[in-house]
Amino acid sequence: MNKIKYITLFAFVLGSAATFAAKDSTFEFQNSVRIGYDDNVYQSYNNVQESAFITDIANITGTLTFSDRSDLELYWQPEFRYRFDADPKFISYQDLYARFSHALTQRMFLEISDRFRYQDKDGQSDLYATVDQNFLENDLLGALSYTLNSVSLIRVGGGYEFRTWDDDDYGEGTGAYDGRANNYDMYKADGSYVRELGKETTQGSVGVNYQDLTYDGTRGGFNSTTLYGGVDHNFNPNMLGTAQLGYSFSTVESTSPTTGVSSSEDTSAPFLQLGMDYSPSGRTTYTGSLGYSLRQSQNSFYNATDAFDISLGIKHDLTGKISLSSTLSLIKSFYDSAYAVNVLPDAEENYFRFGLRGSYQINRNNFVDLGYEFTQRNVDRGSMLEYTRNRCDLGWRLRF
Repeated sequence: MNKIKYITLFAFVLGSAATFAAKDSTFEFQNSVRIGYDDNVYQSYNNVQESAFITDIANITGTLTFSDRSDLELYWQPEFRYRFDADPKFISYQDLYARFSHALTQRMFLEISDRFRYQDKDGQSDLYATVDQNFLENDLLGALSYTLNSVSLIRVGGGYEFRTWDDDDYGEGTGAYDGRANNYDMYKADGSYVRELGKETTQGSVGVNYQDLTYDGTRGGFNSTTLYGGVDHNFNPNMLGTAQLGYSFSTVESTSPTTGVSSSEDTSAPFLQLGMDYSPSGRTTYTGSLGYSLRQSQNSFYNATDAFDISLGIKHDLTGKISLSSTLSLIKSFYDSAYAVNVLPDAEENYFRFGLRGSYQINRNNFVDLGYEFTQRNVDRGSMLEYTRNRCDLGWRLRF
């Protein structure tokens, strides 16, 4: 696609210009070439297409230091994939992230970040296999932090996010998707007060987050204001825990494409987020998270969902050359009829993913990787699509 060529060129020019302007720079490069098999390329329940594939994934990370007060972090991961039995056969994805940090004074700090993604549909999307399945998304954020004293600071920020789909009907809510647009704009704002409660062990915070999401056309959207309190605690040098608890005051708005009737529903709900990192030894790391919140829906039928999610991960070095990692996640989504774009009953969805990857280090710069991923989506509504998917791959990775 032409826009992907422009984005790739822009990323190259931006990175080159920043590198020349920097006083000092550090970069790491990694490239993976994989061959694999996918038994459900389109994530579909009735158009199950199997295909072998070859993919090339580059990964470039770097830090550019302009002065003792300013630096820029860069991350760029382009992927180019050829699928032997899918349409289109050749696809490419982009993931570009940049964060600029600057000390305005000894107490005040500015941070601006931007993340651009061009990727395949989410696993909870109901976009049919017969249309373009990719979307472009950009998330721009800015924040100011002010240090009050040696143990506390305040932070205020804001941002703008948008998503645009390749398929015009799906994105704009026309044709078969009449009134159910999926392109959207989201505005964000946040503020927080952070204080050290225990020297180098415990940090507490209170804050407020605001989101206002609007879909294209008459579909509607939702807005949410969340008040929360949080704590980060180092239990010991090997274990870190985080927790946030609050309440979201939310409203979901929708317009029926068949009747033209608009509705606005109060959907206020509790907010919870827990996290844990534990490294019992230098060879093993465990991670885990658990959350519950009102969030954006990933399908065309409901504007929002009350979602409970849990994820677990483990990484272990069997030897100095062999390492294993595994991830497991479950998102349990509850769709209230009040969230529906059209007249629909309550619905429930379970989205499960499991991944396993092994790596063998041949020498300092070369690795052989083997991976497997299983995905399953179960729903209790016929309008949303169930499917299972298995993917495996074998690859060579170069790092320097």
